[in-house]
Amino acid sequence: MDHGTNKPMHFADPSSAPHAPELGALLMQVNDTEELLSALSAPELNISHLFPCHAAAVRLGDDIRLLQNAAGASVRALTDQLQQLPRQAHYQQTWTGENGQAEHVLAVPFDRQANGWLVWFALAHSAPPFGDTELQLAQHLRAELLETALARANAMCLAQRRLISTLGHGLCNPLQSISMSAALLKPHDTRSTELRSHICLASESMEHQINRMLEVNRLNGGESLRINPVQGNLSNLIASEVSRLRNTLPKLQIQTDIDGDVLCQMDSERLSQALRHLLNNASQYAIADTPVHIQLKRDPTTEAIRLAVNNHAAELNRARVNSLFSAIKAGEDENRRGNRLGIGLYVTAHIIRAHGGQIRAQQANGTIEFQIVLPGDGSASQAASF
Repeated sequence: MDHGTNKPMHFADPSSAPHAPELGALLMQVNDTEELLSALSAPELNISHLFPCHAAAVRLGDDIRLLQNAAGASVRALTDQLQQLPRQAHYQQTWTGENGQAEHVLAVPFDRQANGWLVWFALAHSAPPFGDTELQLAQHLRAELLETALARANAMCLAQRRLISTLGHGLCNPLQSISMSAALLKPHDTRSTELRSHICLASESMEHQINRMLEVNRLNGGESLRINPVQGNLSNLIASEVSRLRNTLPKLQIQTDIDGDVLCQMDSERLSQALRHLLNNASQYAIADTPVHIQLKRDPTTEAIRLAVNNHAAELNRARVNSLFSAIKAGEDENRRGNRLGIGLYVTAHIIRAHGGQIRAQQANGTIEFQIVLPGDGSASQAASF
């Protein structure tokens, strides 16, 4: 059985091919509805009308629309097999379906991530394999579907960013009212004092989450992270964050090797935020009863500042490590709470880059280490490389 082909097209103009009017009408049908499967498999006009075939089918995930004489089990088995092959623009092969007849197959993937396929069948005993004309029409349809999907994805992202911005700013006023009301409450007993403290802490946590959500929304929208750098003592900043973490998690073992009075141009609030994300990440994922190591050194040759946060952790696959500083992590279990979005490390990377620095993660010998290099000469020049 042939595994596929990327045979080059010979038609420069799709309108010169037979059944081009059907293609144009089908594309209009796709653009006029959000229901892609229905548009491609409507009884009055569908992909089987683009060129002669014995059967056809459209698949998107587990949903399969059968056209003419297509068999569901054959379509599912065929596309499941093709999904495992190296990526190609189209596949042609001879396939023996569940009816036992040999069939020529033309299969075009239009959404590999969602297992989206267009498939045409022709009986091998009565029809030749699909030729250049059929390939041209199928590939043109695929290209238009990709454009449509991209346009819809961009529109959805824009709508989501607007919704997040509106929601975030809309929550600020009632949250501020709750915080101010809690501050005005007069405690009459121990229970009242505890409740007021609980309201204040919950409000502060909500405000932090809203601000972080709005910040990620701005970064995803292409805005640059703003910082106001001034000369500051990074050694003291790190010591303060380490003290906070020790007070919060007294059982956590923290070992430090910090040079004193390491000065640099920095936005103290932003760098504190980045350090907090790194240390909280280390405390969350460190293997129990193992230490977290924090090292701060100034390179005597380049004057670059090097900060490393290291902890013992379960080994991650390469895709997961490479996506640690992305908003959405690769290889995450979406059902596990807090794992779908890597907001903390994502924001941290932007903060470090805004300071002219670099950040990376590497794992070895059962540990994972986050390494940061910052310029230490007070200039806006790029930090020394790793």
